[in-house]
Amino acid sequence: MTNRKRLWTIFGPVILAGLLVIGFICLPWSGHHSDLAKREAAVSLSPLVMKNASIKTQALAKNQHTEYVPFFGSSEFRRMDRFHPAVMAARYHHYRPFMFGSRGTQSLPQLFNMVGMAKEMNHGKAVFIISPQWFVKNGVLPVAFKFYNGAYANLIWLNQANPASRYDRYTARRLLQLIGSNGIVGSAARKIAAGESLSGWDKFQIQSRIRLLAQEDRLFSGIDASHNYENKIKPKIKLLPKQYNYQKLIREAKHDAKAQTTNNRFGIYNKFYASTVKNAKKRLAGSQSHFSYLQSPEYSDFEAVLNQFCKTKTNVMFVITPVNEKWEKYTGLSLKMYEQATAKIKYQLQSQGFNHITDFSNMGNRPGFMQDTIHIGWAGWVDFDRKVAPFLDQPQPAPKYHLQSKFLSRKWQQLKPTAKNLAEFDK
Repeated sequence: MTNRKRLWTIFGPVILAGLLVIGFICLPWSGHHSDLAKREAAVSLSPLVMKNASIKTQALAKNQHTEYVPFFGSSEFRRMDRFHPAVMAARYHHYRPFMFGSRGTQSLPQLFNMVGMAKEMNHGKAVFIISPQWFVKNGVLPVAFKFYNGAYANLIWLNQANPASRYDRYTARRLLQLIGSNGIVGSAARKIAAGESLSGWDKFQIQSRIRLLAQEDRLFSGIDASHNYENKIKPKIKLLPKQYNYQKLIREAKHDAKAQTTNNRFGIYNKFYASTVKNAKKRLAGSQSHFSYLQSPEYSDFEAVLNQFCKTKTNVMFVITPVNEKWEKYTGLSLKMYEQATAKIKYQLQSQGFNHITDFSNMGNRPGFMQDTIHIGWAGWVDFDRKVAPFLDQPQPAPKYHLQSKFLSRKWQQLKPTAKNLAEFDK
């Protein structure tokens, strides 16, 4: 074998692989998504939709025939009865919720999700469902953050991060805590956290990787599409009254709830009680008496989300969820503590100009309001729609936010929200 052939045998495959990668990056993949694909993605609750950008940015673009509005939350969106927001919107309203949320999608996963569609959210509206249960001692779990947040979202965030911003330095530190300091992301995050600008080489690596991942996104983002719309949303639309009538809807919701909660005394959906609660009931008695949502890094993670809303001038309706009061008493969860956590969240919002707040935290004792132990359903969704729909259907004054970075401090994270402590913190 000649030297030329030997060299080709060694380096030829590498050269071909490199040419294929360059071709893959440079080819003009359109990545167009059909209306059906966007409709399914909007209720898929898929982690891939959160991690990537193509399908959600197309759906939320301002020039679309269908007006999608981002709804951020966690696992409550999976309770798809006939009063679910996607069903109600399809029957009565001009907008369609594009839902981002599943178990573990707390503030930081939602933040990185938002950054990937910042252009589409600019001067728009959004709904953000916030659960006091997020505010546990250690905040979001690393495994949950990694599940909903991938390299593409991390790199998009790093590409726009400003080391002079206290918010971005905070977020970079949290990113390092949650995913570690290895690789391109870790190296760049360390610099941002330290207040250092990224070098030209850093930016080249980040942007090259973004281009590659964007091509992958355009090619494959529709593959994981669910059939939630066709199977769980569309069939239920015709089960609602043709004309919107709140009193009729609330009566029907309570009727459904009563008929579907017959095997337990907690007002929990029969199937959920039988599959999840019944066998664990005895050991769960009094099990939450030590729970506290008053001190958590989640408060500062939430502040980073508020900063992103401020950047995009997004008009947001915040909805604070309750817990099932009967279950709350059975497990020993402190109602006073829950009220204090809600007060702390509302203080953080209102003191910075986020004034569209629907507080359901004290509604956990209403008939049919809760579908299980911590998630609203039936009558809860009807009241949710009654509060949210006018905000989205009608023009709203432009928001006037005034962010205060003191909410990024450990002092705020650990502050117990008594009236005295809040007054001192305000000073």
